[in-house]
Amino acid sequence: MSQERYDQLLHSHQGLVNGTLRDVILPAILGKETDDMLYWIGKDLARQYPVATHEDLVVLTHQLGLGDLTLQRHDKVSQVWRLAGPIVNERIQRDKEQTSFGLECGFLAQQIEFQLGTVAEARINDRHHDSVDIMVQNDPTTDADNERSELVTFIQVATPGQKETDQKKKRPHLKKKKNTKK
Repeated sequence: MSQERYDQLLHSHQGLVNGTLRDVILPAILGKETDDMLYWIGKDLARQYPVATHEDLVVLTHQLGLGDLTLQRHDKVSQVWRLAGPIVNERIQRDKEQTSFGLECGFLAQQIEFQLGTVAEARINDRHHDSVDIMVQNDPTTDADNERSELVTFIQVATPGQKETDQKKKRPHLKKKKNTKK
């Protein structure tokens, strides 16, 4: 690692540890397969923290340090999400076209798949100088076979300033129905 890279990561919003893990160690281990493998790691991350709503997805994405997420547009078969903020801006400026957002794409695809109950895939739709647009496409005619019809229990995302008792009153039992299609 060069002095310049060290200084950038040390003073970045993502920090030296997270930046080194995400942008140095994982690419060194995964090599040419980094983007594809990060996509599947992102899907697995979403399985650990499934959320029921777009609002919770926005909050969780920020809490995980992935950036600031906003829904740009949507219809019944696609959604375009913009991932921005200081972390994303720094990653893009540091590595330009080499910056992988496979983790974020996989994470969004799996979250939308849980929320809609249909198969979903995501990809980078557009790169900007300080953000990326991620297109999530779903097939409303194909039910997702999430964990072989296992019940998905959505987590309750704590929003800034929300007390735990308020959180429980708001959404006491968020669960997704079993996928009954065989």
